[in-house]
Amino acid sequence: MTLAVLAGLGASLPASAFCVYNELKDKEVSVLQEDHPDYQRNDRRFKVTLKPGANSCCEFKNLDCNPNGRQNSMVNFEVTLGSGDTPMKCGPAGVPDKAKVVKVSGDGVLRIVANPRHGTKGHENASPYIARVWTHDKQDVTGPAGLPCR
Repeated sequence: MTLAVLAGLGASLPASAFCVYNELKDKEVSVLQEDHPDYQRNDRRFKVTLKPGANSCCEFKNLDCNPNGRQNSMVNFEVTLGSGDTPMKCGPAGVPDKAKVVKVSGDGVLRIVANPRHGTKGHENASPYIARVWTHDKQDVTGPAGLPCR
């Protein structure tokens, strides 16, 4: 990743928050935080449906959406694209849909994007969409392939 892209990424973030961006042009993205460890906060956990081009953030100090309240705390999300009979779940390849989670740090970024490898030579079976995750210290943790959405 180039310095210009990293600088642009940092400039687009609210201070001290994790953010989720739907960069798709044709699909809604639903993001649901795992069950909250404090059952009384479960109704206030992070739960959004983002239209194409939309985003949503949560300050890392907000214990409703970041139970440990630290920049480097890990928060697990179920990420679903589309709706109806054929929704797609994002997460590590080879993991059953029921167990797929995307981990984001308390001050990190989750971007749902079109997969640039989809349909290219040698990647004909690649997922059309991927999740990209950056940590609180702006490190890309999903590698060049991202997390597939299938």
